[in-house]
Amino acid sequence: MKKKVLLIAFAALALTACSSKKATTDSESAKKAASSISSSNVVKQTSNKINLTNYKKIKVVEKTGSTPSQVTDLLGREADAKSKAKTSKLKATIYTWEGVQNGSAGANLAVEFANGVAIAKQISGLVVNRSKQITPKDYKSLKKGMTQEEVEAIVGKPNGYSESDYSNSDVALWLYTSGLKSDGQANFYVTFQKNKLVAKKAQNFN
Repeated sequence: MKKKVLLIAFAALALTACSSKKATTDSESAKKAASSISSSNVVKQTSNKINLTNYKKIKVVEKTGSTPSQVTDLLGREADAKSKAKTSKLKATIYTWEGVQNGSAGANLAVEFANGVAIAKQISGLVVNRSKQITPKDYKSLKKGMTQEEVEAIVGKPNGYSESDYSNSDVALWLYTSGLKSDGQANFYVTFQKNKLVAKKAQNFN
């Protein structure tokens, strides 16, 4: 349960960089998303364009980010679900694609659009083959000011990414959920701003 809560928190932080909002999801879109999740061949499908490579191609910039049509064309199909998000400054729509290529069950890719362009994106459920387990000592060695390259050298690639660029925030989050040396369901995330580590948080991993 705690792992699920952290995953939800990660998604919330990813979209509009920690701003508060209320989302209302269209029921028809939700049913479509559920159908997509239940399709056994979605995650393993080799032609699936919902993948990390295409995620990285999505431009997240407040005024000149990728448009909904550009992202839809890039990912090869319409979003499985769309939901409205309202902040104190703008109205946005979150597009979600289920079934990330070679991802774990429930893996998805989400993009938040405002004023016609992408301002945030997130991909979760990535399967990472680690050469060694990540230890609490590794986690504790992550210090503020480290670059993304320095963090990756210590704990490897994450199982999820999110990025946002709104009001010059330029925030990125990395989520780790697999290969952690722990007796329970451990997980942690690290937050970067302008490629520098500014925060980290763990559950069952201290």
